[in-house]
Order: sequence, then structure tokens, then C-alpha cells
Amino acid sequence: MTNADDEVTDALLAMSRVLVGVAARSLSGIAEDVTLSQFRALVLLASRGPQRVVDLAQELGVTSSTATRMSDRLVRKGLAGRHERADDRRASWITLSPDGGRLVAVVMRARRAAIGDLVAQLPSPQPPGLAATLNAIAAAGGELTGTQWRVRMGAADEPVSQNYVQQ
Repeated sequence: MTNADDEVTDALLAMSRVLVGVAARSLSGIAEDVTLSQFRALVLLASRGPQRVVDLAQELGVTSSTATRMSDRLVRKGLAGRHERADDRRASWITLSPDGGRLVAVVMRARRAAIGDLVAQLPSPQPPGLAATLNAIAAAGGELTGTQWRVRMGAADEPVSQNYVQQ
């Protein structure tokens, strides 16, 4: 790595601390019974579609048994569903429920507003290419860009029901 790479890495590390705070606060008051790890699983289901438990475990960096327990909790809360496919009854698939999709949309709107407040504090105009650079980093990390996310999620403005049980 060059000195410039080190500088960018350090800046992104600082940014990650800010964004983890935004992420934690975005669940507060909306879904306090959903952990950040559980919410990350919901985001993966929202952005990538149904996942086998083993694949979800790999993406989350946890064991299959941990992903199974997490999935069980999300299913009990009504935020996800579980099913088997006729062509492979050995694998358990996890899907995002309508309430799970609405929860992801509500939390992401809260995050977008909080991040928008931070961006509003930056000096204008923004550095040229900033959005493109950040989207490239998101893509390199396997995430959808902001535009791709909005297209995928649409405008889920329906309220999230409170009929999932706190764990």
C-alpha cells in the first residue's frame, strides 16, 4: 500500500466508526429487539433475495448453527420466513417477510436522513467524484450502490406491524 492508500484506509476506518454509530442509532426506537447482526441478515435478504442458511452464515461470518438460531429468531418475530425447495429438501432457505422488508426500508430511511445531516455539514461543493468513489467502495464490498438499493427496495412506506415478539 502507498501512503495515499494508507490515508484513504484510515479515513474510511474513521468513517466506519461514524457509520456504525448511525447504524446502531437507526434501530433505536424503531426495532430495539432486533440486533445489528439480525438487521444485517435482513439487509442481505433484501438485497440478494432468499438465501440458504449456510450461505447466510458465510456472508455474516458466523457458523451455520449461529445463522440457524438467528434465522429462527427472525422467523419468530415475523421478519423472515423459512422454507425448503422441492429440488433440495436438505437445505433450509430464509426469505424476507413483508414486515421484514418494511422494517429494512424504515431503518434505511432513518439512516439516510442521519447520513444526509452529516453530508449537509460538509463544505460545498462536494469533492468531484466523491459519490462515484464511495459507490465503487460499496461495490467492492459486495453491496448495492445507493441507486441500485433504491431500485431494489422501492418505496416501502407501509408501517411495520408490531406483531413480532421481542427476543
